[in-house]
Amino acid sequence: MTPIGQRCFLIALSAAALFSCSSKPQGPYRSIENGVEVVINGAAPYAVAGQPRSLSLREEFRIDLEDAALAEAGLADASTIDVDSHGRIYLFRRGGNQGRVIYRFDERGRFQKAFGTIGQGPGELMYPNFLRVTAADEIPVISGYNRSLVFLDSDGRLLRSSPPVPPAYNFLLQRSVLLPNGNILAQYISVNGQNSISKITLALFDARWKKIRDLHDFDMSGRPEELKNQFVLLPLTAVADHAFFVNSAPSGSDIAVFDLEGKLVRLIRSPFPALRIPPGYKKELMDRIPKGERYEPIRAIIRNVEMWPSFQAFFADDRDHLFVEGFEKDPTSGANMCDVFSPDGVRILRLGLGSHEILRSIFETQPFDIVIKKDRCYCLREKADGFKEVVVYAMRWM
Repeated sequence: MTPIGQRCFLIALSAAALFSCSSKPQGPYRSIENGVEVVINGAAPYAVAGQPRSLSLREEFRIDLEDAALAEAGLADASTIDVDSHGRIYLFRRGGNQGRVIYRFDERGRFQKAFGTIGQGPGELMYPNFLRVTAADEIPVISGYNRSLVFLDSDGRLLRSSPPVPPAYNFLLQRSVLLPNGNILAQYISVNGQNSISKITLALFDARWKKIRDLHDFDMSGRPEELKNQFVLLPLTAVADHAFFVNSAPSGSDIAVFDLEGKLVRLIRSPFPALRIPPGYKKELMDRIPKGERYEPIRAIIRNVEMWPSFQAFFADDRDHLFVEGFEKDPTSGANMCDVFSPDGVRILRLGLGSHEILRSIFETQPFDIVIKKDRCYCLREKADGFKEVVVYAMRWM
């Protein structure tokens, strides 16, 4: 058995042991706060009628970015992965000043073509930020050069583009999210008199960048005394077919659930383990962050913090399950532990699955490392030698 196969088997074995239905309580506590349902979960998963009680993963194939043919095609690295309705896999190369940035593979991981040329002409991309592939298999990309949203077909042909982003907003364009109904979830910043960020606002816009409503303000000017020693990440989001999820405060553990029109549907409240940053890891982080005035705010945060936040990444599947990845490691597989929540906010599973890394969250915002569609799990991760690979698993819910 290959090392990946061994890991897959161990993940399945640990999942079966962790989530046997005999060990699960029967349901969470629910309350109403300010007219909004709050689902208060316990520390252990629950047995819920109609929801799976375990999950196993079986490796199907891998795409190794160290492969010479891919390197020759210009894909030595990738920051984002997505999958269309036919199971075709797209890898997106971040940045660069030449070449192509979108690489398409068939449903078995065989390279097909590259497109998305870097440039300033019609259909070309400059400083691109990639959004989720739509249900119609269109590829939306924010072109940072002209600050507009362009849509490509699966062969890279330009379909249409939006008006430019309004200059009134200081958008964090790389953190924008296209929702299934065509609305755009975006973040913009407010700056105080000292020319530093005072808050980040999460807002909903239509396809022409007309603001529908502000959803939540994240105060960045100061933190409550009890949170000063905790690492704070920027707002996290995940999108399912009928809802999207947001961490309700930079250092909090509540997860807000909105419908696609921006209405707050419920809050998910669940205990997440408080983990201290391991000795030596802060030094490793500091060594990997470039020196200079631009990066000093990040270095200052890392110097002062002692605790990890409650979670570091969200992702959702096409069944409206939410996966919440923390910093705790699965002792069997070495993967980050993920809590899986049902569409109505109940924690139903816990397993080792995540492969995010804190510096990628800082410098690459929220790369799509894991995509789950049609009972397949697509993981973009870094190998021990520094090259990346895509591992595709068949998922079996039980």
